[in-house]
Amino acid sequence: ERLQYRADDINGLGALERKVNNVYVVGKYETGPHGVALAYGWKGDEKLSGAGFSDLPDSKAHQITARYGYSLSKRTQLYALATRITNGSNAFQEFGNAPITSTTLFRDPSRGADSTGFGAGMIHSF
Repeated sequence: ERLQYRADDINGLGALERKVNNVYVVGKYETGPHGVALAYGWKGDEKLSGAGFSDLPDSKAHQITARYGYSLSKRTQLYALATRITNGSNAFQEFGNAPITSTTLFRDPSRGADSTGFGAGMIHSF
């Protein structure tokens, strides 16, 4: 997907436009009560223009996720997953959502840091 954002005024510096390309692929396999899934995500370099900003080199990021599920019944499943985000030196992708101002005003303290997450749970459909 290609995302494009526009902010009309950044601290009185004028309009800013941000463009970024993203790719996300998921594969899933189920056999009996077992299910495994792998996912891969890629975010391209940030393209910035206006308000005194230029492109942000080395702002790519990659994410890989592995998931295992075990179905206890047709409506209940236990699952576990692990995920890893690898950032370029100017990227700050993390778990959650960050506003455009963190990207463009360089306020985020985790720029270039990688993140790892683990999760487990139960899904029950009513």
